[in-house]
Amino acid sequence: MSMEKLPDVDIQICLGIMRLGEIENDKLTAERMAALIQLAGQVRWYLKEFNGSPLALAMCEKKIDFIIQAKTKTDLKEILLPAKVRYDFNEVVPVGKWHVEQEEIMIWSLTSFHAPLVDVAFKRYMKLMKKYFPEFTKDLGND
Repeated sequence: MSMEKLPDVDIQICLGIMRLGEIENDKLTAERMAALIQLAGQVRWYLKEFNGSPLALAMCEKKIDFIIQAKTKTDLKEILLPAKVRYDFNEVVPVGKWHVEQEEIMIWSLTSFHAPLVDVAFKRYMKLMKKYFPEFTKDLGND
């Protein structure tokens, strides 16, 4: 689904709740519902911080898929955490199977508001920006 045509957060959460009904013998139904409600709050915060950016809605869609796929309460808790990265002595790389790149972009952006990003962080940020916003980054160079 194109980021420009994603449904708003309320519709996405409602669709996620409907998908919960399709999971047979789900022992995590209550936890999944709570996770969807918490996710809605997170997405609304990102939408406010980033003036309705489609990144927040794309993140929501991805995290809803993850919530549906989760096997444990621990999985659900990890899904709701902000995207994490680590430095592997060569480059910054995502951490965990529940990583959402769209959220990572927003986190890099927020971080850069407080201080300039170090070189490896800036390279990761630009790599993701070029992936999701090639029209805005085409003049930035080829690194």
